[in-house]
Amino acid sequence: MLKKLVFVGIFWSGLSINAWAEMLIKQDLSVSIEVEAAKYISFINIRESESLRKLKSLSMEDKNIIIKTYNTLNAFLGENSICKGGSFNIEPIYAYKNGTRMQNGFETHYSLNCEFTKEQKKSYDQIIQKIEEEARKNPYLLFALPSIEKVVDEKKLAEIDEQLNMELLELAMQKAKEYSKFSKQKCSVKEINLSPIVQERAMPTMLKASLNAARDEAKSLESVNLPTAKPTQKMARGNVVFSCR
Repeated sequence: MLKKLVFVGIFWSGLSINAWAEMLIKQDLSVSIEVEAAKYISFINIRESESLRKLKSLSMEDKNIIIKTYNTLNAFLGENSICKGGSFNIEPIYAYKNGTRMQNGFETHYSLNCEFTKEQKKSYDQIIQKIEEEARKNPYLLFALPSIEKVVDEKKLAEIDEQLNMELLELAMQKAKEYSKFSKQKCSVKEINLSPIVQERAMPTMLKASLNAARDEAKSLESVNLPTAKPTQKMARGNVVFSCR
């Protein structure tokens, strides 16, 4: 939902009248729009458990246990999922002692980037639930509940930039009509210099919770409530020169 607010700032740099009886009026104009955030993003990560970090050697069978979990999740997501990614790695952890490199354990990382709307919240819950179920069955993996952030869609912001520029031009043309009526002359927009569009970024309200590493008695995760966010304000400014004859 967009709420349009129009602010007109008048900064007179003086009137100038040349020999041809042309009167120039310079004025700063601005228009602004409040943009409501409507998209949610979440970055999902699976990491190694403490037992994997302390494991000195990892057999092919153990590696396959980890890979199987990741493959199961990627197959569950499919091509049209709200969560993209699914890349992972399994690597040894090294430390140095007295100048000698020693292998202390193993680490692994699996990541997803999720973008969804309020209507797709159920799909997000199902994905989180599936990841939790699969991670719980694997002694080498640990899943912590990720944060969810409510943001403004970037494509929508680009469309709003165009809209603001058009509204600024319309405002300038309207002011030209007002000057014509006031001065009893024909006034028009002679020049307009647009300033970069300013976006006042609202601090998002992020929702985050963590799952206990211990295996508790709960059989499924609670559905996480979606966070809120303050509207973002975008403003277009321009220096306009009006010519009246």
